[in-house]
Amino acid sequence: MWPSSYFHWLTKSVPTGSVEIYPEISDTYETNLPNVFIIGDLTGVPLLKLAAESGVKVWEHIRENKADCFDAVIIGSGPAGLSCAYEANKLGKKYVVLEANLPFQTIQSYPKNKPIFAEPKEIESLSKIKIQNSTKEELLEYLNLLLKKEPIELQLGKRVTSIEANGSLYIVKTESGDSYLTNSVVIAIGKSGDPKRLGVAGESSPSVFYRLFDPYDAKEKSVAIIGGGDSAVEAAIACSSYANEVCLIHRGKNLQRPKAENLNRLKNLIEEGKVKLLLESEVTEISEKNIFVKTQSSAVKFKSDLVYILIGTTPPIPFLKRLGIKIQNEKSLSDWLGFVSLFSFAALAYFGKASFYGPGWFSPLATSFGFISILSFTLFLFSKLKHGTGIFQPWVFIRNSYLLFAFLYFLFVYFSATYWNQIFLGKFPSFHYTMLYSLTILVFGIRRILIRKTDYVFYQTISLIFIQIFFLFLLPELILPALGDSGYLGSPEGYIRTEVFPNDAYWKAYGFILAWPLSMGVLYDGGITGFWLGYGILFSFGFIPFLVYRYGKGAYCGWICSCGGLAETLGDEHRQKMPHGKWAYRLEHSGQYILLIAFLLTLLKLVGVYGKGINTNLALSESVADSVKWIYDIVVDIGLAGIVGVGFYFLFSGRIWCRMFCPLASLMHIYAKFSKFRIFSDKKKCISCNICTKNCHQGIDVMGYASRGIPMDSVQCVRCSACVSLCPTDVLEFGQLTVSGIRYDSIQAKLRK
Repeated sequence: MWPSSYFHWLTKSVPTGSVEIYPEISDTYETNLPNVFIIGDLTGVPLLKLAAESGVKVWEHIRENKADCFDAVIIGSGPAGLSCAYEANKLGKKYVVLEANLPFQTIQSYPKNKPIFAEPKEIESLSKIKIQNSTKEELLEYLNLLLKKEPIELQLGKRVTSIEANGSLYIVKTESGDSYLTNSVVIAIGKSGDPKRLGVAGESSPSVFYRLFDPYDAKEKSVAIIGGGDSAVEAAIACSSYANEVCLIHRGKNLQRPKAENLNRLKNLIEEGKVKLLLESEVTEISEKNIFVKTQSSAVKFKSDLVYILIGTTPPIPFLKRLGIKIQNEKSLSDWLGFVSLFSFAALAYFGKASFYGPGWFSPLATSFGFISILSFTLFLFSKLKHGTGIFQPWVFIRNSYLLFAFLYFLFVYFSATYWNQIFLGKFPSFHYTMLYSLTILVFGIRRILIRKTDYVFYQTISLIFIQIFFLFLLPELILPALGDSGYLGSPEGYIRTEVFPNDAYWKAYGFILAWPLSMGVLYDGGITGFWLGYGILFSFGFIPFLVYRYGKGAYCGWICSCGGLAETLGDEHRQKMPHGKWAYRLEHSGQYILLIAFLLTLLKLVGVYGKGINTNLALSESVADSVKWIYDIVVDIGLAGIVGVGFYFLFSGRIWCRMFCPLASLMHIYAKFSKFRIFSDKKKCISCNICTKNCHQGIDVMGYASRGIPMDSVQCVRCSACVSLCPTDVLEFGQLTVSGIRYDSIQAKLRK
């Protein structure tokens, strides 16, 4: 069918990987529990050097201790925990390190002779622990020698069971019954929780293992290794020196995550016949001596004396939940109350501002949502106060105070105009809504500039702030009315007041930046003038295609669009909430259907407007369009763009409308298929940390591109730069495809701090 073929063309070969689940932490390593921090692998960056660095940096954010107790209880004695302890020694802090097993337990469990990479090379370590390129054994020797020469306050066999609040302090309790009163807690236990399982028959067989300890165990045996990451590739390389045969089985089309060195060694072993690689293959059963595999063409059986399932581990989420630590995208009661508050407020705002020129039932509907928003917001505040506000955080206070102000301000404006016949400042609610919209972009835009300290973000945010404030508020609401009243726009019969702003419709200034069909009024207009017909066609089908071809869809979505402006500012803190599941990837095609409806309605309208002078029967075309357009306005403009687009900000992401439903974005998806813009990756540097994918509020599996070293050509990209600027190993950069090769944009060099 043509729709499926069309959608396949739009998203051909686009990776659709998921996001790993981690605890929710701030930029200061702090969890939802005040002064409880998480460092190391559990931050989502699987690099030993950065883990050690986090142990140093976390002390910059631990509050001063004024009580007679530990300054910090450090849980875990890996590189992060050890580094944290040495920094505590340096600062003269009182601390203790609690370890459930032995020091460096995770490293101890690495396969024999596992290579250690000191990435990222350009970072100069501030930690006492200096990670160098080496092997597992060499690293352990170095760490044990360091621990022997410079001992720390380390207690072994202390498995933590709970962290209980005791006023502003915490009591850390262990399985053995010990308890520790502390000012703060630093969790550095790593992310190696339970191994992931295949879920096939025979998986519990004695010959099946989830970790490779010593490759010598494979001597003169047939070995099957399941997985496609570094661990699986390294295991295959190590076992090939001893085993009779090694078969590496992976369900994907490519080995997506191995480091370049490992991949080159594997290719050599495959050519030498020492390792057999099966891609796009799934294990269906494991018996005592055989493994059964389903490939693309057939079902086969391989001899297997040993089976290693190395498909990763799950983070210790249950343990963290028991401690009361919030997990990313996990919704609490207060989250749902906050969502209902914002969603109902968005419904009040959009139906409320439209009630003065829309159907009569808009007003009671808006009022109902207003009361729901008041009730849910009250319950939300009660829930927050009941559980305590934690440590005072200036930005959180400013953010919440502003949102409360905007909430109460619009409630006052709407109820005054609707029920008390008081038009505040002589302006209808639509004016005040636009003012708040622009003010919100200004306030949160300043915050984004201060937090995301890159030249790219600075210029992009300045562009968004200026365009929204000038074109959506100052120009149509203040400047043009003042100029018109003063006669500077000419006479009522002049060109400006008949062609550009007919009947003083200054709201048409929105059309200067909001192209069709995001703003349907640019072309869908019963009294459309020659100016707007020409400008609308040139802007939507001339300028924007050129812009997308040269710089990608994000040149409009990330630098000009009002929806993008709000998403990049108000939604910046919530970009990690964009869903990445299968349903989300299917739903993102919805905008294509809305685009088709918008095109048909506009075509019918224009045919009716220009055709009725030729044939009166064509006037029916306009009436048919108008009979459907009011439904389109309610469902798309008010429902999806407004209520859903704004109401889902803190539950999902600020880009739900942009990704799923926006018809202009869907039109630009077509343009983007021919664009020269790409995000290029240096595969050798990629550590598969998933930070790029996690921070993409368009739901793109950026890591799926980066780990394979292929240019990112997803039509969803809005060029926000989050994936580029947040990558810990500088894997990604903006660029353009050329006939002769690749040419990088000059602005990408200024992306970093």
